Amino acid sequence: MDALDKFLHSVSYKFPKGYPDMDNPKDVTLLESLISEVLNKDTELNETIVLTESNASFDERIKSALGVNEIPKCSTPLSIGVPFNLKGEDEKIWVQLYPIKPLKSDGTPTAGSGNGEIATYWAYQHNAKPIDTVDGRGGENPDLIIGGIGVEVKAYDTKTITLGKFGTDKETIYLLNKVFGTLSLFSEESIPANTGNFKSQDLLSGFKIISQIFSSDELKKLPITKPFFDKINTLYKVLGLETNATPEQATSALLRKLLWTKLVKKPNMNQEVGYILNVNAAGKGDYTQITKQIIDNIPDESLLSGVTVKSSEISMNFNQLFK
Repeated sequence: MDALDKFLHSVSYKFPKGYPDMDNPKDVTLLESLISEVLNKDTELNETIVLTESNASFDERIKSALGVNEIPKCSTPLSIGVPFNLKGEDEKIWVQLYPIKPLKSDGTPTAGSGNGEIATYWAYQHNAKPIDTVDGRGGENPDLIIGGIGVEVKAYDTKTITLGKFGTDKETIYLLNKVFGTLSLFSEESIPANTGNFKSQDLLSGFKIISQIFSSDELKKLPITKPFFDKINTLYKVLGLETNATPEQATSALLRKLLWTKLVKKPNMNQEVGYILNVNAAGKGDYTQITKQIIDNIPDESLLSGVTVKSSEISMNFNQLFK
């Protein structure tokens, strides 16, 4: 397989038919855009090739773990988004592969990968009725891309999922700065929280102060406070709220925006639907669908206790948010 074939294979999930239809103007436009990105940034082509070659690495890892020359098939019919529970020979193979992690270039296991990723890859890619499965790790991609859909794999015994950094999301950082700037300015105590390190309660404290300031008609009349109130009005408008929203509502709205900013990329890959797949060592898998509507419907109280940010990385308590 040459470099072009590898590139086309790796981006095939972006096209409705699984490949670029040259008779479809939309497909042609998308393909031209993808090629343009590669031509303008050589490293992207390298990443694409590595992404495809990592499938071969997964296969070699499976052969080594099982001690075979030919990878056995998973006979259990599987579909994306449908729970599964492997039994018999399939379960035995899954148990062997479950703790196996991908290897780094130096031959050591990847610390950032969790249990079950290679086992899930095997179950779909090497199924009796295979579904094209690609190792998606790297950047803001999900663990696996199964049939063109992003899937983030999570072990059942792991409560917290780290979604990665959001430093490139300028709008979210701008909004957070407004809240923490206000908290720092009007708080009598030293504030350790900032846009890259905070708990939900820190954000709530900031919105409580904003709410108190907004209740002062005298301050609103002062010309010197107009820029401040204009910025806070913009903050609430972006969050889709009226300025009389409660601090809890405002905090939850900003946390939802923060979550969706990451989830729309990982696992969703800027598509409407993505999945988080919970797996265990016995071959059981349960899917949680990720859409904007689902995130919008997470109860406020769950958001207030289920999201933290450390070193600009978002962590979510999966069990708390998706009960």
